[in-house]
Amino acid sequence: MKVKRINSYKEGVSAVVLAAGKGRRMKSDLPKVLHQIKGKPIIYYVLKELTAVKKVKQIIVVLGHQSSQVREAVLSDFKGVEFVLQTELSGTASAVKSAQKRIRYNKVIVACGDAPLVKSKTFSAMLSGFKSRKSKARVLTACIDSKNELGVIIRDDKNAVCRISERAVLAGKTVNNEVNSGVYFFDTATLVDCLSRISVNSVTKEYFLTDVIEIFYNHGASIESLKIKDYRQILGINDRVDLSAGEKIMQLRINQSFMEKGVTIIDPQTTFIEEGAKIGVNSIIYPFTFIEKGVIIGRNCSLGPFIHVRVGTKIKDFAQLGNFLEISRSIIGNGVKAKHFSYLGDAEIEENVNIGAGTVIANFDGKNKNKTVIEKNAFIGSNTVLVAPLKVCQGAMTGAGSVVTKDVNAGEVVLGVPARVYKRVKTSG
Repeated sequence: MKVKRINSYKEGVSAVVLAAGKGRRMKSDLPKVLHQIKGKPIIYYVLKELTAVKKVKQIIVVLGHQSSQVREAVLSDFKGVEFVLQTELSGTASAVKSAQKRIRYNKVIVACGDAPLVKSKTFSAMLSGFKSRKSKARVLTACIDSKNELGVIIRDDKNAVCRISERAVLAGKTVNNEVNSGVYFFDTATLVDCLSRISVNSVTKEYFLTDVIEIFYNHGASIESLKIKDYRQILGINDRVDLSAGEKIMQLRINQSFMEKGVTIIDPQTTFIEEGAKIGVNSIIYPFTFIEKGVIIGRNCSLGPFIHVRVGTKIKDFAQLGNFLEISRSIIGNGVKAKHFSYLGDAEIEENVNIGAGTVIANFDGKNKNKTVIEKNAFIGSNTVLVAPLKVCQGAMTGAGSVVTKDVNAGEVVLGVPARVYKRVKTSG
């Protein structure tokens, strides 16, 4: 197929990410691509994997429904992304067409903003170069035996890809189980030419990008395919059931990544770690541990089982944090021990502090979250309530069941409700 070049494209690869749709099946006011998987929006993972591909020099996100909200979410993690607006939500082909004037490079990869499971190595394999001069397109495919709504890959008598058909069109016919992922790699000039040839669908009144494959084929351009074994990569998120399935797949990936880096996770199936958390080597994570995004955990720590570590928490080396414990927006020092059912919020706990069972930091006064500082070598007795704002100084101790409302000086032992000074002990260090 001879194509009249309208633009002068640079050598390289642009990526167009489709994120304009409403996602009606999510039954949500939130745009579909902003629903979260492991603490990050769905579209975050698409962009993360694309930015890891060295050949991709430009990323364009096509916005539509609630465009300003999607733009803001994307820019919070990715500063170099460009945006275009699909003013009329009339299908995937019109979405790509809205971006065509912004494409700067002679090859373009198209990906879906609601398909977060495609890995960077798969994107890289798609961009490895066409095998033939006649090849102008490549489709990412996989074989799925289970029931699905993905378009079916149709091949000619020479086994070449010739079109993509919706299952509804093929109703009653025997078809193979090779399906379309929604990820494509195109020669840019050829794509731009063929986009103008796509006709509106008579039923939906939309322009589908899948139709471009048959147009390529009919004009003599061969279409290559890359069939991957792990079909889970191509699964999109269309409703809450898909969201749950994607969450499980992503969680196992995150957990496997930590284990490969030297973290022991006793049971990956029941350990819940969000994207962006950091855990040092030789740390052990027990079942039913929840670690939120941005949490930093040091080396040789022990966490869980049944512990929730929330956003804004940093745990230093050799900490032992055990059963039924919640930690929020706190700094936990080297060698701190808090092994049994406690709440530690907005606290700075220095090295070698012992937190007794049942300790609660009362950090909220009804208006503000207040800070508690516990200096090194302090000992907090069981069932102590620490009423913030509060400072427990070096080597101080609280008696079991105490309610501490005033600062405790270095070496003091306090007890009672409210806690009063019982005696003073000599401190070291």
